[in-house]
Amino acid sequence: MKNAVHDLRSDVTLRVELKGVRSKKALLKALAVGLKLPKQFGHNWDALADCLMDVNWAKSGSTTVLVLDAGNAATRFGENWQSLLEIFDESCVWWGEHDKTFRVVLV
Repeated sequence: MKNAVHDLRSDVTLRVELKGVRSKKALLKALAVGLKLPKQFGHNWDALADCLMDVNWAKSGSTTVLVLDAGNAATRFGENWQSLLEIFDESCVWWGEHDKTFRVVLV
């Protein structure tokens, strides 16, 4: 649905700040902080996917992730950005299959 009104007031909203982030290591750290991932998060793409697609991570019926300062992220992170977008996409599908809403908004 391209055009819609989304009422985010009842969502759990998480913010991932990318301002000043330039490396894969820093990107994974920003994701860990913004997404409130568990301390045992392994700081790699597989670990991120495991965390995001774990029913214990998002207990709310609706979660929105705001990725801030994402304007030139493809240039900054290259293939790592593509990996992140694929994980976000898979997570959206996975949560949908579990009757929950998971949104990612790039700002």
